[in-house]
Amino acid sequence: MIWVFFPIPLLCLALLAVPFPKTEKLCTELVGSIFFTRISVGAVYIRLVWVFVAMSCLILWIAIKTLQMGFGSAHVPCSGTSCPFHTGETMWYRRASRYRAERNFWLSLFTLVLWLLVYKIYSLKETIVKLKVQLEAIRNDGYKPKKTDLDTKND
Repeated sequence: MIWVFFPIPLLCLALLAVPFPKTEKLCTELVGSIFFTRISVGAVYIRLVWVFVAMSCLILWIAIKTLQMGFGSAHVPCSGTSCPFHTGETMWYRRASRYRAERNFWLSLFTLVLWLLVYKIYSLKETIVKLKVQLEAIRNDGYKPKKTDLDTKND
């Protein structure tokens, strides 16, 4: 799952971060076409972004449940670095399992936050592109803004 859930939002963030004005609209439209592709699930059509967010939530929930479940049996009272009932190999295996589960928790949380961040940045970037198109249309109509129109401190 890491090969699906990391590259797509990172690519989208890279496209949204392109600083060139001429490619800004193209990159935003490309991210929008990736994000809002409609897929059919039976008779229901869902946007692809919501599938990825839902899958990230599911993976995060599984990681949380794995951490809550623990890594020792209920009848085994051992903890810490030494145990009279288990070998060192078993203790290292339990410790490695715990670290792996914690790593998976943080990766799944990062993935969910990354998808939500891309969605928010895309929404803001789409608004900026629309406003720039409107501004260009106003300028092409021959409207010359006054100094008070450009002053944002009055707003």
